[in-house]
Amino acid sequence: MKKCIDLIQQTNSSSISSDEKHNIITKCLHVLNLMIEESEKKGTARVKSHSGLIKNKIIKLKINSFIPKVDDCYIRVFGNTTVWDLKEIISKKVGVAVDFLRLRIESYEVCETDNGKTVQDLNVKN
Repeated sequence: MKKCIDLIQQTNSSSISSDEKHNIITKCLHVLNLMIEESEKKGTARVKSHSGLIKNKIIKLKINSFIPKVDDCYIRVFGNTTVWDLKEIISKKVGVAVDFLRLRIESYEVCETDNGKTVQDLNVKN
């Protein structure tokens, strides 16, 4: 991170061409994007987005399990529940570790980088 900041500060010097400045900034943004993606893969550390701070309507979800010994169930969550929190609720309900849980909402498979999004951000309906 510090190296990215140092590189960006170096772009202020007039000895660097505009193409080199563009390449440096592009690489730094790519590194920052990778860091953000990696930080959300194992949860959000209870940090919520601005949309996650407002309690929205309660959404009733039917959870279909593809595990033979686990029955389908219903859960109710607020619209501001993050995907990570939803995974934790479902994992407790079905008895599967969060890391092994895969969510699919209709035809969309929820990625690990979506853990910080809320249920409402994913347009989940009752």
